[in-house]
Amino acid sequence: MAEIFDMKYQETNITRVRGDTFPFSFVIKDSNENVVDITGFSFKLSVDTNEEPTDETTQLFKLTGVVPVGTDGVVTFTLSAGEADQTPSTYYFDLEQTDLASKIRTVAKGEWNVVQDVTKT
Repeated sequence: MAEIFDMKYQETNITRVRGDTFPFSFVIKDSNENVVDITGFSFKLSVDTNEEPTDETTQLFKLTGVVPVGTDGVVTFTLSAGEADQTPSTYYFDLEQTDLASKIRTVAKGEWNVVQDVTKT
């Protein structure tokens, strides 16, 4: 089961355990807490070492979201093994949506914290 975050634009922090590739999801809501129909929308989540990057040179990775059922307002992301294998530290992320009119909106941003795992495979 994916970890789920309820989102209207807000600053939020995400903590991931190094190496974990389980999916996580956001529920997109409007300012009245109503779920937004995101059918046909696209989503990108970028993680960077710099809180205010001027280009992509410090970017660790960029994920493309999957929208299983747009009327549910849920967008899901899954990390590859390489993307999940980051040095434990505090990084930064933002989540952008592109709507049907090609309008871009940042719906979340904050810290992306990676903590050390214990189990090694």
